[in-house]
Amino acid sequence: MRPVVAAALFLAASAANAAPLLPELKGLPELTSPQSDYVEHCSGCHGMQGNSAPADIPVLRDRVGYFMCTPQGRDYLIRLPNVAYSAITDNQELADMMNFVVFGLGGKSAPKGARPFTASEVARLRTKALATESLIAARADVVSKLGGGCAVPESMQFFYDGQERVAR
Repeated sequence: MRPVVAAALFLAASAANAAPLLPELKGLPELTSPQSDYVEHCSGCHGMQGNSAPADIPVLRDRVGYFMCTPQGRDYLIRLPNVAYSAITDNQELADMMNFVVFGLGGKSAPKGARPFTASEVARLRTKALATESLIAARADVVSKLGGGCAVPESMQFFYDGQERVAR
């Protein structure tokens, strides 16, 4: 997807999300490559601003960075099938997009001092995709072990805001 097309899509969807994390666009300037990759490969399900609620898809906005609190959580993000098997074949490009997701969309949820993903890390983890197990069970296991000095909110147990109320 060309960056200008991504920018136009962003403008169309940004009205539904408060405090956009992708830039406010005037005159359709180009998005960065990681932002454009996110729009093209992830926003259809996770939303333009990382807020998929109330869909049964994990919210990224202000949450995804908590996965960086443990090595298992960090690995989990790259091992997710839609990441590991991404059409983005360049490992550095995928690392850059995931760094935008974690440190941009994730906001303050990423722990201080968390290291950005590297191309070599992405290349290694892509070969271990979570393709043969329940993603719900894998996520629950990872979330149950989050900590590492992070103040992980109870809401991380749920995919989206309000899911706890729906489950009752």
